[in-house]
Parts: sequence; structure tokens; C-alpha cells
Amino acid sequence: WYQRRVREAVVSTQSTGTKYKKWFWSLVERMSVAEKQELVYFWTSSPALPATEEGFQPVPSITIRPASDNQLPTANTCISRLYIPLYTTKSALKTKLLIAIKTEGFGFV
Repeated sequence: WYQRRVREAVVSTQSTGTKYKKWFWSLVERMSVAEKQELVYFWTSSPALPATEEGFQPVPSITIRPASDNQLPTANTCISRLYIPLYTTKSALKTKLLIAIKTEGFGFV
């Protein structure tokens, strides 16, 4: 069942990927400076953006996970990868992303 869900998510992401990326980046553009810093820290464990793009090694990336409005985004800071479930609405994406980046504790998932 898991492989089927992943396959469905890949197909869904291929057809909605552009719209989903627009949702994500439009939310980031509307974030306050503090929220953007929290996002960078959540995503990369770096407290601030580096002076140049080459400063991020590895370059941050996003992986779209299978659809789920019940899960929060997660991150693997060692490889600067953000994992975001394919939410059904832009509002759900915003809510879940803000909850995730404002979480103070860390743990293994």
C-alpha cells in the first residue's frame, strides 16, 4: 500500500507540482523576516542565510511527500532537505508549515 501511495503522490505531484511550488513560494514571500529565519533554521539548521549561494552545502531542496493533511513538514538538516506532504489546500500548507517551523524541540522522525 505504501508504494501505491508514493506512486499516486508522484503522479499527483507531477500534475500539480507547478501550482504547489507557487503556493509554497508565495507563502514564503509573505512571511515576516523572523518567520523566514525560522524556516531557514528548520530547513538547514543554519541561523541565517549565507552571504552567497555557494555558502549552502548541500544546496537546500524540497521533497514532496504523499498527500496528507494530518502530517507536518519535516526536514533533514544534514542534507538541507525539506519534506512537505502534498496538502489539499494552500491554507493547510501555510498552517502546517508555520506550526513546524515554530516548533522549538528537535527529534528523530
